[in-house]
Amino acid sequence: MKHLWALLIKFAAIGTVLFSIYGIFDPAMTVLLIMTGITTFVTYFLGDMVVLPKLGNFMAIAGDLVLSFLLVWGMSFLFLDTTFNRVTAGVISAASITAIEVLFHLYVKRHIFTNSAESYIPAVSRNDGYATEFSEEMNDLKKTQQNENGQS
Repeated sequence: MKHLWALLIKFAAIGTVLFSIYGIFDPAMTVLLIMTGITTFVTYFLGDMVVLPKLGNFMAIAGDLVLSFLLVWGMSFLFLDTTFNRVTAGVISAASITAIEVLFHLYVKRHIFTNSAESYIPAVSRNDGYATEFSEEMNDLKKTQQNENGQS
């Protein structure tokens, strides 16, 4: 259920961007919905579920920028039959989607990547602090100090 809410939030955000930018060129509503759906699913599962937990926020944002540009730009060639500058529209769309992704990654980290049984991803942990490891040397140090104190 958590993933469904995240997908709906992402779909609404990407849909707002694509409808705002590509709506100027008067495409069919179904074309924009298809572009929004494909961009949402691909960037969610590749960018947010694979790259974000393994490589971190910065790499996920950079990957989302490139991935969303390639998807939107490529789909504009497939679905839209106009003579507008597709690269400019793709860059503006990708930059806008990436700006939203910064906030969306905060949502994903807080609500999706939890240690609950429903959506546990082992690569992400809230307790990423440093751990101290003690070995036998500490015990040997204590024994040496006790022997020195006992012999003195």
